[in-house]
Amino acid sequence: MLWGDIMEIRFDTYYDNEDLAARLKHLCDQNPEILELRSLGKSHEGRDIPLVVVCNRKTGPDTSKAAFWVDANIHATEVTGTMAALYLLDQVATRYGKDEQVTRIVDEQAIYVAPRLNPDGAALALADRPRMIRSGTRPYPEGEREDGLHAEDIDGDHRILQMRVADPAGDWKVSDRDPRLLVKRSFHDYGGEYYRLLPEGVIENYDGTSIQLAPQLEGLDFNRNFPSGWRPEGEQKGAGEFPASEPEIHALMSFVSGHPNIFGAITFHTFGRVILRPFSSKADEEMITNDLWIYQALGDRGTEISGYPHASVNHDFRYHPKEVIGGAFDDWAYEHLGIFAFTVELWDLAGASGITEKAEKRKFIEWFRKHPIEDDYKVLDFVNEHAPDALVPWRPFDHPQLGPVEIGGWSNMYSWRNPPHTLLEAEIAPQTEFVLEFTAAAPRLQWHSIDVSPKGEDRFLVRAVVENVGFLSTSGSEQARKTKRAREVAVRLRPGEGVTLEHGQPRQKLGHLEGRSNKMDVTFSYSPTDNRGRAEWIVCGASGSTCTVEVRSDRAGSLTQEIQLP
Repeated sequence: MLWGDIMEIRFDTYYDNEDLAARLKHLCDQNPEILELRSLGKSHEGRDIPLVVVCNRKTGPDTSKAAFWVDANIHATEVTGTMAALYLLDQVATRYGKDEQVTRIVDEQAIYVAPRLNPDGAALALADRPRMIRSGTRPYPEGEREDGLHAEDIDGDHRILQMRVADPAGDWKVSDRDPRLLVKRSFHDYGGEYYRLLPEGVIENYDGTSIQLAPQLEGLDFNRNFPSGWRPEGEQKGAGEFPASEPEIHALMSFVSGHPNIFGAITFHTFGRVILRPFSSKADEEMITNDLWIYQALGDRGTEISGYPHASVNHDFRYHPKEVIGGAFDDWAYEHLGIFAFTVELWDLAGASGITEKAEKRKFIEWFRKHPIEDDYKVLDFVNEHAPDALVPWRPFDHPQLGPVEIGGWSNMYSWRNPPHTLLEAEIAPQTEFVLEFTAAAPRLQWHSIDVSPKGEDRFLVRAVVENVGFLSTSGSEQARKTKRAREVAVRLRPGEGVTLEHGQPRQKLGHLEGRSNKMDVTFSYSPTDNRGRAEWIVCGASGSTCTVEVRSDRAGSLTQEIQLP
């Protein structure tokens, strides 16, 4: 909707691909000096994957500045992340020139925002007749539907709910608190009415007896398709035929790998209300110690801002206690490129219901396997107050294969998977502040001094001292040095007309300049000048002639200064 020249951007709704594209274009058209809309690449079905570059191009191109990466919606139904990314862009556009931190970031740095990495999957999730798939729409690993129950909207109410079938062997029963709510039957329950619970859908090749949940036709998981820890389908479901086999992931990897100025990243997912860091498959002890400490410091700040705890995927977020995840984005970004990357799991219905208290430190995954019935009632009370449509009354339905069933129960899309519409903005707003604080931790080069001293007979000593005034090292992480993904800071002297270089290499390496991230000890932490580097040259030229001194760093930006011989 347009109000004059302004398109309304709301954060109590979820935008489909067309509405999202229109709002991204409008934001960039209204703010052309700081926002640029590009395409990251094409999806499997040929849709553009939108990318917005946040950067004041008047102060230099984005590639010459320290940069931050944000992406979202790699999983089809996790549309909250898209709205969090859009909120970030809207806030940057609104606050630029008014907010000191935002203005400095936009003027001195760059942010790359890919708000919907998976437009094909999102199109299904947000369709009038939705389908809930994990990631992309390419059939995988089989080319046709396998036998078993496939989740679908079979009654045409634009939701995929649940089906219950009365069965004395069923493992669910109706709650005493609310007839819509089913709770688990205990091992000592006998003599009541019990139900078998299934997702709403149809059964491929039903034999009249056996009901199994079928693997999805579209079985890819894009967040298992990255090279770090990648394992084949037999060991890691959804991984694809090889790393970056999917065009969406190939496009992301090509861009991020081709932009060595990226030092940090956040990828938005749902759900869990937790800030996750690598490793997925290795213990903390295997990470470079100083990098681990930096991860913990950044995660602590994220917790202060958002209230989300931060945790290791390997130690705290396993789907199975004896299995580890491979092929995830944050592992690849850190292990291969030395980028400090977090996965932020937005929203958590249980946590929003008051179950997740900081003191309790509820287990993120284990809770779904085992928790007291009182937790179910906390969720029920919260839903009744904030999202009554999330729990649907059961109604009879004549199933084409099973006969009489009832359809109802949880409407998962906007309860468990994503926040109810009215709670969306409050959930995503703090994430903008975390992104901005993380982005502001970048290494930042500035001139400490440039001196020109006469040495007689039109000879001059040029001495340039550059320093890193940012938090992170100019390499970002020590992992980046280990993998050779961040080049050392280099200074180059370019003599002007009539000036010759008599002594000193035109290009000199200064190594990596530390920031404050290696000085976080709070007791007896001294402050050596390891954030500074110096280069010297002897030049010959007439008074008034000029030279240019340039400094380049992949992750800390570039500097240029013209000097005049006295």
